[in-house]
Amino acid sequence: MAKRGDARVQIHRPIEFQGSRVAGHGIAQDFSPGGCCIHQADGRVHCGMRLTLRLSLPDRIEPVEIKPAIVTWTRPHAFGVAFFATSQDIQSRLRQVYDQLLEAQTAEHTEGVISLPSFAWK
Repeated sequence: MAKRGDARVQIHRPIEFQGSRVAGHGIAQDFSPGGCCIHQADGRVHCGMRLTLRLSLPDRIEPVEIKPAIVTWTRPHAFGVAFFATSQDIQSRLRQVYDQLLEAQTAEHTEGVISLPSFAWK
């Protein structure tokens, strides 16, 4: 299995998917510019399946259409997809949203760190 190029950020966004023998919707999570995890109730996808995705991102009202996306793994109520051959505009939008989410989530975690004075055990 290929190693991920980017860390994943947490999102909870509606996503629609369509393939030659399947169509459905779910929730996109664990997002990066190269793919995401899709949680959904009906697991009718399989590894290697090519899908068209319509992902609602927080930057605009209209969803981004990603095609093709390839199913890379499956579980009973979730599957992973890798984004391939997207246009330069779509790649740029995915990267911009990802960078903003990564920065926000990183800032959120660092602001919650509590620093305590030094303590020596006796």
